[in-house]
Amino acid sequence: MKITFHLLLAVCLLLASPFPALAADIVVTGTGNPSRDVPNVQAALDKGGTIRLRGNFNFGSEGRARISKAVRILGQLDGAGEPLTTISGGFWTLYSPLPSDVAPPADNGPLIVVRNLHFDGAKGTPLHFAYAGGLEIGGCLVTNVAPQKAAIGRTPDETLPFQAGIVIGNRLIHPKDALKRAVTGTVLIERNRLEMMNDHPEDTAGYGVLADWTWGAEMTLRDNVINRVSRNGIEILDNALGNDGKGFIRIQGNHIATDDDGIAYPNKFGPNGIVAGWFFDTTGGSDFSRNNRMVITGNRIEGRGENSTGMLLYSNDLVVTCNDIVMAGGRSARGVVQTGSRGFFANNRVRGRANYALFCYPFEALTATANTFAWTDMGLFSGVKGQVLLGGRVNVVVGEITSLIDHGQGNRMVDCPACSLPEADPEDDTWPPTR
Repeated sequence: MKITFHLLLAVCLLLASPFPALAADIVVTGTGNPSRDVPNVQAALDKGGTIRLRGNFNFGSEGRARISKAVRILGQLDGAGEPLTTISGGFWTLYSPLPSDVAPPADNGPLIVVRNLHFDGAKGTPLHFAYAGGLEIGGCLVTNVAPQKAAIGRTPDETLPFQAGIVIGNRLIHPKDALKRAVTGTVLIERNRLEMMNDHPEDTAGYGVLADWTWGAEMTLRDNVINRVSRNGIEILDNALGNDGKGFIRIQGNHIATDDDGIAYPNKFGPNGIVAGWFFDTTGGSDFSRNNRMVITGNRIEGRGENSTGMLLYSNDLVVTCNDIVMAGGRSARGVVQTGSRGFFANNRVRGRANYALFCYPFEALTATANTFAWTDMGLFSGVKGQVLLGGRVNVVVGEITSLIDHGQGNRMVDCPACSLPEADPEDDTWPPTR
């Protein structure tokens, strides 16, 4: 009976798999010739299933491989665990296009896995996923991304030099607004290294991970290293709950360092570490039926610019804990900015020098109300204007704060140090009796 049960379980798992269970893995070996490498990879992607890339591929300046079926694209690792398989060049090198760039898709997109590849010298971004029903990107290295002109400016006709390590959602191909079901399902971005240096950071909208306008997605971004961004290390904006209420965002354990300079788009504040919540339509950040539940924890951020912000947040009901933010001394820089309400912030650390360590203030539909900031470690922080500025209403700061500026109503500070309890042992005779 045990054998029969295990056979039945194995059959069920095979039937449930999105990949062809009985098909052999497809192995593609790089030639270094774009006229061969691009069609060879495209032919494998058109078949779907597990595709193993070996050696060095060259996609030239415009090469692109489109993904329309469920695939697992896997590179090789060297003895140190670094990607050994390299794809040079390409323009949106691996790209999952929408069925239509102007209308929401009728069905969910393909399931896509990309792991253990080194992308070098791509144009715009090497990893662009506008359409996916589930997405996993892990263990990849991105270097030397060449900026492209993209229609993400302040007006529909304005273009800006743009670069990113990973793009998720329809922001680049349908910049007007979100398309339902463009990207949905489980999204996991983990243990990637994105080196985003460019020659003109003051003119380039540079991102590590850009994940805007997903729908019903359960996203986790963890343990990524993102270096020298000129706009935002992680931007995750206007991601809506699905009709069934599904949706969740966790940003955990990432190491982010901005460039020393950055583009003043869409405002002067940048380059930034993490920008999250609702910015294009701030009403979403206060709408419980649309707003994703978000946890931001254990990240380390270096804000090196004159106008940098460690975390710039546009959402209600955030949980933000145990993040370490280092500011380099910009007179307009800020450690943590919260514009939403009912956020819970605890055991974060802000050090270095900036305008403020904590800055809580309303923005458009977001009212900066009833946030709790508990035990923020500012022992190594020097504020140009102060430690904490509170706008909004009935926010509370708990901990040992020496400088608080209140521009709101009903805000308060509670001088209460963090504590730890002794080990509980109710049978220990050394405890005095209680009455």
